[in-house]
Amino acid sequence: MKKVKIVHTADLHFDTPFNEVDDKQRAINKEELKEVFKNIINFCKEKQVDILLLAGDIFDNLTLNRETIYFLENVFNYIKETRVFISPGNHDPYNNNSFYKLIKWPENVYIFKDKLEKVYIEELETNVWGAAFNEKYVRESLIRGFSQNNKEINIMAIHGEISSSSEGNEYNPITLKDIKESGMDYIALGHRHNFSGILKEGNTFYSYSGCPQGRGFDETGDKGIIYGYVSKGVVELSFIKTCKRNYEEVYVDISNLFGYEEVIKKILDVIKEEDRKNNLYKIILKGEVSEKFHIEEKVLKSKLVRDFYFCKVVDKTSIALDIKELSKGYSVKSIFVKNLLKKLQEAKTDEEKDIIKMALKIGVSSLSEAEVNIDDY
Repeated sequence: MKKVKIVHTADLHFDTPFNEVDDKQRAINKEELKEVFKNIINFCKEKQVDILLLAGDIFDNLTLNRETIYFLENVFNYIKETRVFISPGNHDPYNNNSFYKLIKWPENVYIFKDKLEKVYIEELETNVWGAAFNEKYVRESLIRGFSQNNKEINIMAIHGEISSSSEGNEYNPITLKDIKESGMDYIALGHRHNFSGILKEGNTFYSYSGCPQGRGFDETGDKGIIYGYVSKGVVELSFIKTCKRNYEEVYVDISNLFGYEEVIKKILDVIKEEDRKNNLYKIILKGEVSEKFHIEEKVLKSKLVRDFYFCKVVDKTSIALDIKELSKGYSVKSIFVKNLLKKLQEAKTDEEKDIIKMALKIGVSSLSEAEVNIDDY
């Protein structure tokens, strides 16, 4: 049985602004993203990959560094034996203002520019299908009503959001019915930044590879590519980790602790040293603390810098209150706390509850004669 060796990746978002980190880290992250992609290219070369599929959002926005253009021209030239197929997505639609028109693409690179089309690779007995976003939003499925039934291997690269409702979405709302009826052997999807697993609908296998390197704390955990074989009606595909470092979000309960030293010890106990030295961490403090312990996020972060590659601190703790004692009193603090607790019980949404908890924390700190800086909240 004929087998085609593929790599599937998507959502690189070159020259993304990396808004969650400082300027120094931003510059490092941009270069590391290129390093990760160069490693993917080297992997294709080493494994003698037949087809590299890029399912959209190669570029992030309307700004692109000239060095990135040169970088892409060079890396694709390095794998001339591999056929590369790109299906532009919502961040990098193919149109008159597209960055795709600025790059001198090597002959082994094919960019899908409009509606669904195919490229037949005779020596592989394979059809590669794809389509492009031409604007930021595509409100109707680009593969709706499409069906293919032939003896060749059929692979598709496309950017879109799988829709489970009749309402659809604005990002090429592909349905499971579209996938099932497509007749494809494998559909390489882009748009979601997490690996979906290798899924199947009818006789068609499909998956989101996710992004190969996280870009923020909304993209936590291992990131990578999909690698393996596609043949007629069968796939042998697996997830390969490619990210140089992970974004991680960790909740640390500091209930009953007092002072920065105790908090730091707890944080270092929770997160392994090897992980701290390599990954980017968002440390979210939770639990109940004394009203006399005022946590300044910037101060705590400065004390943690030497123990982490990168970290940011978010204080989500609440004040430990002696409700019985406060309910007996008639001081300003007691009245304030009782009123806020009543509002908290009446709150209907999580957002409303969070606002009341923040007000309670600021108010108690202020009434306890602790210095309050509103910027910390």
